[in-house]
Amino acid sequence: MMGSRVIMPFKRDWKFIEGNYAGAEKMDYNDEHWRLLQVPHDWSIEKSFDPHMLYGGNQAYLPRWSVGWYRKHFNVKPSSPKQRVYIQFDGIHSNSEVWINGHFVGKRPYGYVSFQYDLTPYIRWDEENVLAVKVDNTILSPDRWYSGAGIYRNVWLICTDYIHITEWGTYITTPEISPDEAKVTARIQVTNHHAHAVECTIMTEMLDPQGQIKGKVENRVTLSGCETGEIEQKARVLEPELWSPDNPLLYEAQTTIYCDNTEVDRYCTPFGIREMKLDTQKGLLLNGSNLKLKGVCIHHDLGCLGAAYHDTAMKRRLQRLKEMGCNSIRFAHNPMAPELLDLCDQMGFLVVDEAFDKWKSLFYEHLYDEWWEKDLEAMLLRDRNHPSVFMWSVGNEVENQGQPSMLKMLEQLVGFCHEKDPTRPVTCALEPHNTSISLREGSIEAKVEHTKQLAQRVDVLGLNYQEQWYEHYRAAMPDTLILGTETFPYYRGKDNRVKGYLPMNPWFDVANHDYVIGQFVWSGIDYLGETSYPSKGWSSGLIDTCGFRKPVSYLQQSLWSDQPIVHIAAFNEHMKSEFNPTWTMHWKSPAMEDHWTFPEYGGKLIRLVTFTNCESVELIVNDESYGERKLVDYPNHLILWELPYTPGKIRAVGRNGNEKVCEHELTTAGAPYALKLEADRTVLPADGHEISHVEVTVIDPNGIIVPNQDFDVIFKLQGDGRILGIDNGDLTSDESFKGNERRTHRGRCLVVIQSGYVAGELLLQASADGGLLGETRLKIEEESKRQFKADSV
Repeated sequence: MMGSRVIMPFKRDWKFIEGNYAGAEKMDYNDEHWRLLQVPHDWSIEKSFDPHMLYGGNQAYLPRWSVGWYRKHFNVKPSSPKQRVYIQFDGIHSNSEVWINGHFVGKRPYGYVSFQYDLTPYIRWDEENVLAVKVDNTILSPDRWYSGAGIYRNVWLICTDYIHITEWGTYITTPEISPDEAKVTARIQVTNHHAHAVECTIMTEMLDPQGQIKGKVENRVTLSGCETGEIEQKARVLEPELWSPDNPLLYEAQTTIYCDNTEVDRYCTPFGIREMKLDTQKGLLLNGSNLKLKGVCIHHDLGCLGAAYHDTAMKRRLQRLKEMGCNSIRFAHNPMAPELLDLCDQMGFLVVDEAFDKWKSLFYEHLYDEWWEKDLEAMLLRDRNHPSVFMWSVGNEVENQGQPSMLKMLEQLVGFCHEKDPTRPVTCALEPHNTSISLREGSIEAKVEHTKQLAQRVDVLGLNYQEQWYEHYRAAMPDTLILGTETFPYYRGKDNRVKGYLPMNPWFDVANHDYVIGQFVWSGIDYLGETSYPSKGWSSGLIDTCGFRKPVSYLQQSLWSDQPIVHIAAFNEHMKSEFNPTWTMHWKSPAMEDHWTFPEYGGKLIRLVTFTNCESVELIVNDESYGERKLVDYPNHLILWELPYTPGKIRAVGRNGNEKVCEHELTTAGAPYALKLEADRTVLPADGHEISHVEVTVIDPNGIIVPNQDFDVIFKLQGDGRILGIDNGDLTSDESFKGNERRTHRGRCLVVIQSGYVAGELLLQASADGGLLGETRLKIEEESKRQFKADSV
């Protein structure tokens, strides 16, 4: 092995079996006939839907009530006589237990936190080792949303010297920032596993976004034997480049430990230099400028990939959110994969990092007393160097809201966050319904008094679906800042009724009040679970499970984006409605479609809406103008139209003054002619891991999508690769997310292709009834030696 610290992805050649097999933790257990796979892996997403399963609605009717075993055989060659070996799991769902060579090393019930075990005492150097992991999903009740099952995040083998920086052992802060310089403080925890004291030099270099050293500090220290100590280093970075959503520039702190002039450890910590302040009158200030949070809430699943994390799939989703002007994300309602935070750092998203959903009810009920401190600390220590993370959240719509027991727990959780990271504010997302009927249906004065108790215990008042009461809360609490931790995408609350709604996006409550620092739309992306049959998930997202944008997403873009936009959508009363229980209707928008193929209207009047941030919009059908309408006349930014449906072309022209600044055109589709396959990545490494999303569209002879005729599409893949997942965005479908067949939904579906290990070419062919054909080719290139050896120790 090369270098002082080696971090190796542990993805390949895991053996897996579902079932409770006695003795599977033993080193000599016969796993010859177990399935060979790579992680991340979610065994639940591979199943067929079961409408009768226990807690089926929570888990998308995908069976998970079982035990799974994973085993991995590997060798370790020591690079020095004094070496430590650790295994790090980014997430296992859930109730995991781990053994190395038959020795038990630990358990972790909560499925969303990262954790590490020291394997050193039991490692067999230069011989075969066996890592065994038991995942037991029969013990704990599941989450309210799809959680998945298995080792669903990345695994890392970490080799260090006896003297090394601990797990998440750096804490970088920037207490003072000016245009001339930034003062950077690094707190570093170092462990000395030797029995005797050791003198070392600890040096930290600050590298700017271009990789140039801009600050340096070093200290000579004595490390006591068999102890962990902390040192503090302070450096100056001249003319700092500041991190922001529009300019996500990252620095790196490289901390190196030298003993006897020999490097024994090097630890790299990406961070951002940014100044975040909460002003009770001005709101949220980032680097001295007011910033409004244009946010969405997301759960962790990736549609047809299930809970198994994949960076490429997540990045594609974030890119779609970025297109519509989104600048922030609330993690609902658990810590996410660490790679997602890396993406948020790099792409420019601010993050509300949330530890829990409920506390002493539902999934976490039996874990809280023993595990809350360990789990919360794991999130805080792992994530506190990320510039994207600007706020912690300790819960969501927790039980007994406002009761003395809840207030005491809230104080404890918030105080713990402040202790571990005093640089960030803490919130808790509060529900509007309350646990008391008198509060739910009572006067606004009672609600205000109730909310005061909660506001006094957090730094920012996080409110779910309570925008109709913002002004009342602020009047009673003039120094309180409010954050819409959940808002509807199309409607807002009305009057003092818990279930009264207006077609007015809650963004206006953010834009019109300095003390309201932002909104988080529920939800940014459709997700699996939290539903009732025949639906398999929650379909109120701005984006569906395939990553296809919905018409309502352009309303959000018109409110958030600084770039001119105009977009046409039709209210289609004839459209087959997706299954949606009555209680969820206000999370959705009216049935809308953004195409111009409505033969069922046959010359009848059709209602339209144009979403825009332009001063005016002109609507033109087949060169006939239907007039120009001004945005100022539509306070909710929904410019409505009604006109006879005529096939052909419809065009909306957005203008500022007399200048045309944007347009959107739709064309009536002809008869289905072919299948169009478009891959987002046409070149993949032969690493057995990377993926390409292939969007499949039914088109007419002119390449126009045919949205009103759907077909069963059969896919055939040639070459060393596989179809990893398949979807169409219709959450009522009973079709499996695995296989090679899928029916289109509104003219589209999605195929996710994963490369194998052999360089060459992949050919994906698609066919459907009526002679519809299509294909696309992907090039698979030999991966670099570094990648190829990633799982070799």
